[in-house]
Amino acid sequence: MLAAGIARSQPAAGPVWSLQRCLEHARTSNLALKQAELRMSSAQSNLEQARDGRLPNLNGGASAFSRSGFFVDPFTNTLKQQSVLTSDVNLSTGVDLYAGGRITNTIRRNELGLAVSRADLDQQENDLALNIALAYLQILQNAELLESARLQVASTKEQRERTRKLVEAGSAAPADLLQVDAQISTEELNVVTAQNQLEMAYLSLQQLLNLDISEPFTIERVDLPDPEGEFMASPLADMYKSAENTQPFIRSADLSVQAAEVDVQLAKGAYYPTLSFGAGVGSGYSSGRRGQTGEFTELPGNPIPVQINDQPATLEIPQLIPVTAPISYFEQIGENISASLSLRLNVPIYNRRQAKTSLELAQIGQQNAVYAAEIQRQNLKQTIQQAYVDARGAYSSYLATRRQTEAATLNFQNIDRQFNVGLVNSLDYLVAKNNLNRARFDLVRAKYTYIFRLKVLDFYQGKPIGF
Repeated sequence: MLAAGIARSQPAAGPVWSLQRCLEHARTSNLALKQAELRMSSAQSNLEQARDGRLPNLNGGASAFSRSGFFVDPFTNTLKQQSVLTSDVNLSTGVDLYAGGRITNTIRRNELGLAVSRADLDQQENDLALNIALAYLQILQNAELLESARLQVASTKEQRERTRKLVEAGSAAPADLLQVDAQISTEELNVVTAQNQLEMAYLSLQQLLNLDISEPFTIERVDLPDPEGEFMASPLADMYKSAENTQPFIRSADLSVQAAEVDVQLAKGAYYPTLSFGAGVGSGYSSGRRGQTGEFTELPGNPIPVQINDQPATLEIPQLIPVTAPISYFEQIGENISASLSLRLNVPIYNRRQAKTSLELAQIGQQNAVYAAEIQRQNLKQTIQQAYVDARGAYSSYLATRRQTEAATLNFQNIDRQFNVGLVNSLDYLVAKNNLNRARFDLVRAKYTYIFRLKVLDFYQGKPIGF
């Protein structure tokens, strides 16, 4: 591995990006991954709420009313015909003692939901890593093609100088020099094309990384060795088994099957009775409630006729009326406290087919999840088979292209020697050179195509992305 960056049309300043840095940056900045992380956070919140479903609840409340006209004061139990302000406060709690397995199954369902969302996040990370690795390889390929194109221009310019000397010496026709000039123009166009392709490859990687394309960006140069030996790969059965055990989307599909099975159990819970316990405490206040102060008010009494010494007379006995005053709010709250306990049993008898329909839909969903998991496995098997055939075919193409390049190189070397001594014309020379150029380009593409295919095979076997 070389530390030098791969140059673009204008060398970029700033740090050189390695593949590892690209992968780390993508994991922290990719918006799709951030959305997947939010979905996992939502699943975590749902799980925590389900777990708290085992705990009793606690609620408090307060209310105030203004009443006038004839009514019964709820706190004095007397008939009133006046304006009265009443208020009450309460505190209540309740807990499900038995709910047909609903709480336990809901917790299990949300645990599986969290696991599914985590597997989906892992799959998105893996897919992004593979796309980044392939985009990185595409830059390496196009950079090598650009370098090869530039070397061809330099080589042809050297040949032009030799051709010029041959023309001046009378060993070659002036038309030969014109043909070499035309070849240089063609190869310079190839350089521009290769440069544009390199820029497009950089653009693809920068977009995957969500980077500003106006900022300097250069990747680290990696010298990938030419494939040697024979095509070596694990047996298809082993590759598929490894992929099945490591690919997050297979794990997600299996977890979804388990979640669907829990959904069936949740639906069955609607057929079972439920038992719940409740308790409450409350108090209230009425502005119409008054209490004695211990003091009395003296009022004139009615005259009572009496006989005093056989003489008629009247006796007036004063009336003592107890003095009352409104009872304070907090005093009434303390005096009016009441408490309650409840035990409620609910037995489902007929619910207009809701429970049966929910169960049927859950069972359908379970079977659909089973089919979906099987489809995922079939797709994985077909993908592994295709990737294996593609890699093997790419390796065969690489070997054939390498042999073609070796033959084109020998042929060009022979033509080049003959051209320099005037034994062949420029047309034969340029044909041989173009054949060599085309073979070299094809060899670079075949090499990287094979590397691409191998990386795909490694990816599906759960191997780390790297070079």
